[in-house]
Amino acid sequence: MSQNNYSLCDDKIYRVYIDPTTKHVYTVCIDIDSDKREYYDSPDDLPEWVQAKVAVLMMTSLTKPTEVIEGVGRRIDANTYWVVEPLA
Repeated sequence: MSQNNYSLCDDKIYRVYIDPTTKHVYTVCIDIDSDKREYYDSPDDLPEWVQAKVAVLMMTSLTKPTEVIEGVGRRIDANTYWVVEPLA
């Protein structure tokens, strides 16, 4: 799944936070050239590529340090994920 030489720094990353109470979703692009922020009423409103990657990351362990999954991202905690944007 992950490779020791893979770094999230190689990709454009989005921080995805799912509020555990309201299920509202807040995203921000983690990129030096972007401060794009988005709000969604629910995870179902996220772009499909984000939904798919968060679904994979939800199955990963919360034990720190969390695992980086190449091309997908990393689970940060129970409600926060870093997802890799697919190449255009």
